[in-house]
Amino acid sequence: MVDVRKAVKGELAHEGAALARIHARANSRKALAYWLGFLKGILASDDVELAEYAPLEVEALKFLELLQDPDANELIDDLRIWKNEPNEIYDIIENIVAMRSQEFVVETSKDQINELYGFCAGIACDNRITAEEVEKLLSKLEACFLIQEDVRVRNLQNAAERSIADGRITPEESDDICKWITHLVGDSATDTGIATFGNVGVLEDALDDHSAIVFDQRMFVLTGRFTLGPRKAIQSMIAERGGAFKKAVCRHTDYLCVAAEASRDWKHSHEGLKIRRAMELRSQGRGPALVNEGVLTQALTA
Repeated sequence: MVDVRKAVKGELAHEGAALARIHARANSRKALAYWLGFLKGILASDDVELAEYAPLEVEALKFLELLQDPDANELIDDLRIWKNEPNEIYDIIENIVAMRSQEFVVETSKDQINELYGFCAGIACDNRITAEEVEKLLSKLEACFLIQEDVRVRNLQNAAERSIADGRITPEESDDICKWITHLVGDSATDTGIATFGNVGVLEDALDDHSAIVFDQRMFVLTGRFTLGPRKAIQSMIAERGGAFKKAVCRHTDYLCVAAEASRDWKHSHEGLKIRRAMELRSQGRGPALVNEGVLTQALTA
């Protein structure tokens, strides 16, 4: 039997139906790990706050869409029925997590990282971090050793450790932790009204001046799902201005351009291998400049 992945390697359309079939199981696991992690993040404070209702409903709607998840559907109804009874919602979420955790067992580092990202989004969904949430966050970060070298994770861990040193979390410390969480999973649904799954994390030190981008004889790499247009069209616009492009990030990459939306087929919920590789190179002082889609759009249309 022909291995479909090998036969069509390099020929599949980005975000296309063929890739969707190939990555279907991996993408379902990614979404489920994130969803369970998010719910565990909601439970981490040992309480459910009324301020968490709205972002919780937004996330549930997202996973109902992605997974046709019956628990997400029931939770949406329960949030409306028990709109002034957060203790009831806590018990409902606790039951969902207990049952689904029996069905979904973390098998790989991808599962662990995607669950961690969901957990981070869950504890930060109301833009407020408690001491109980910090303690559980630190336990998860310490267990997820494969991303300990990620500078974003180190910064988050350092902020969490500083905040818990005296046993209480000040508003400033809470804001600092939330800020570093946005570098991993993007802005909360409380701020945007949009589910965090599918977000791109906030890129620290990304270029904010489109005039600083030089196209002539520079190497570009694109990642994510661009609203500007199909990748081939964007690549043509770059080529017309004298730039070149490759599929993978390397030491000779000048710019990594990151779309406003995460790619469906990224390895992790909020970044793929290109972003991870760029972060590694930048930590060594030789990585590409990071460019958000909005800034790239400005540079291409100026």
